Amino acid sequence: MSQRQKKSQLAFIFLVLATIILVFKPVRSFLDKNLVSSSFFVSPQTGQNAWFYNLFHLVAFTNDYNNVKIQNRDLITNYLNADLTNIPHSDNEITGLEARILKSDTSNSGSYFWINKGTLDGITAGMNVVGEANAVLGVVSNVYSHSSLVRNLLSPKTKISVMDLRSKSLGIATVNSQGKFYLDYLQLKSDIQINDLLVATPDNKEYLAGLVVGKVVQEDKDNQTYYLESLIDIRRTFEVKVLTQPSKR
Repeated sequence: MSQRQKKSQLAFIFLVLATIILVFKPVRSFLDKNLVSSSFFVSPQTGQNAWFYNLFHLVAFTNDYNNVKIQNRDLITNYLNADLTNIPHSDNEITGLEARILKSDTSNSGSYFWINKGTLDGITAGMNVVGEANAVLGVVSNVYSHSSLVRNLLSPKTKISVMDLRSKSLGIATVNSQGKFYLDYLQLKSDIQINDLLVATPDNKEYLAGLVVGKVVQEDKDNQTYYLESLIDIRRTFEVKVLTQPSKR
């Protein structure tokens, strides 16, 4: 074996050992505090050995990136386990005040509808209005003595943080200006299927956790979009329930 080959092998071994050593956080912290700016890594005059400086930071960045991914995974797991796995979504788990719809738009996606309960019945702005199986219909907007105006779930600009009950995937149920109800801001590799139910998560400002926001009815694979549908047709609904616990506004 020639002298040049021996030097190449030694250089390769040194590089591997240096990489392994720099992976360990205590070593990286020490080097970062004491040696990064010194000529051990790079000469300010000549720029020699800059490759070692770059190697050090590449390894450090890769390790920190992996740590962040692990922390993010644990955060999502803890969030789901702590707040979402036991949220109520059946009709028997949430109680409220019975009311009747007085008047609504002729379309299912009309912006508002009226109910026959108001301030004299204890209704306040921000309370959620639901139908059967605690399916969301809207949120109380304006309150009068004997009636209240409710903003429809399917009114434009609706944005509700939701979770897929089956897969625990998170996203935002959104209604755009054209009245399209769809799932937005999905996590990467989310598991969404047709007929999956979506419930509100605890971090919503207007809707209580566990209420059924809608179900998945269509998938647009080309645009990676899932279209949703409310469980309740407001045009055929007369009896509703006002949840006396107001939303977090």
